[in-house]
Amino acid sequence: MKLHRLILVAGLVFSAGLVSPALGDDFKREGEGARRAALDKMELKPFPAEAWAQLTDWTNGAAPTPGDLNGKVILICTWADWYAPCKRAMNQATKLAEKYGKEGLVVIAPHNATGWAEAKKPAAPKDSVFLLANDPKGEFRKAINADQDPNFYVIDRAGQMRFADLDKSAVEGAVESLLKEKAEDAASINTKLATDAAKKEAESRRTAAINQGASLVDLPEISFPEPSADRYKNAAWPKMPKLENEPPPADPNSPPPPIQMLLPETGWIGPKPQLKGRARLVYFWHPDSRFTTQIMPRMDTIKTQRSRDLVVVGAASKIADNSGENKLEMDPKKLEARVREFTSDRNLKHSIIVDPSGQLFDTSRRSQTGEFPIPWVAIVSSDGVLRWSGPMGAPSFEAALDKVLGVDPGIQARRAAEAEYLSKRGK
Repeated sequence: MKLHRLILVAGLVFSAGLVSPALGDDFKREGEGARRAALDKMELKPFPAEAWAQLTDWTNGAAPTPGDLNGKVILICTWADWYAPCKRAMNQATKLAEKYGKEGLVVIAPHNATGWAEAKKPAAPKDSVFLLANDPKGEFRKAINADQDPNFYVIDRAGQMRFADLDKSAVEGAVESLLKEKAEDAASINTKLATDAAKKEAESRRTAAINQGASLVDLPEISFPEPSADRYKNAAWPKMPKLENEPPPADPNSPPPPIQMLLPETGWIGPKPQLKGRARLVYFWHPDSRFTTQIMPRMDTIKTQRSRDLVVVGAASKIADNSGENKLEMDPKKLEARVREFTSDRNLKHSIIVDPSGQLFDTSRRSQTGEFPIPWVAIVSSDGVLRWSGPMGAPSFEAALDKVLGVDPGIQARRAAEAEYLSKRGK
């Protein structure tokens, strides 16, 4: 079986991203739980200037002095040249340096501790400060609470961390907003926010009183009529991506029949999740393949952000790992034991199922072609029909997930029933 090089995706946050409770802005952040709380505490605080000393081998210029950075907006982009998502992040950072260099933007890109010597080091665009450096012991990343590369941070003209671990879609907007500030305005941002917060306090209390006890995530399961087959058929589902070397359809004017991808009753590690009226995101992994297990935090994030409408499932399957690092256990009983051992102390927020026969993997459309990058994901609508499948690194993945959640008739019917329930409870 021919495989692409295994691909992992990190640093992607989808449409329901996090915003800063401190700044009250609408720029999406990454991270969750205790880490996100720690990142929030870093915002609006002076950036620890001593952290720059952890970086070595400065390229495209010397190590910056405090005077070099005074009054500048600083974009930090952590990266690893050997990791595909980081290449896209660095392209984005390079374009921003080129576009905003004359306005006072400084880009600093600390490389991962691994692979610096072999890394391709892009030159600085004209009229820009675009500095590369090595983070040989990972101490700089610890100082800014970074997780898997790439990560974006932005420091304002007053030397304060304003945006910690931004989603890539929010980076340019955040940079633009800080470039428009004067240094004195940036320095007084805490006072301004405190004043704004005081003005909104009364309204916030009133809103909290109205919504007291109304948790959309923790609602009981509300019964609702199943949408008709025609509603599912006529929904504007995303276009299934064409895979590399995939043969053309036998009849271009006749789409292939829908592929059913029904999750079984057995094989779950823990309880089977509630599926009615919810879409499913299934990804395929193996406990002995670190290339696939590293995606789990990302899946926990998606689960947290989309828990109302989406069930995230990790299917432990007979996949291949061409890294040469591991021999994967394929015996069904031993595989299940390995999965239970692997997940026992990880406190995963999404669901796990053992798929020892590879049945789910086979119905994920990968069988139509001999080539399939990992992590391979499948987006399934609430009626159990496969609506999109492909590598998670595909450009259309995010849009496809948004599309399915937006048009799924089962999600719409369930939400309508929940809205009616809340309306009656509020009377």
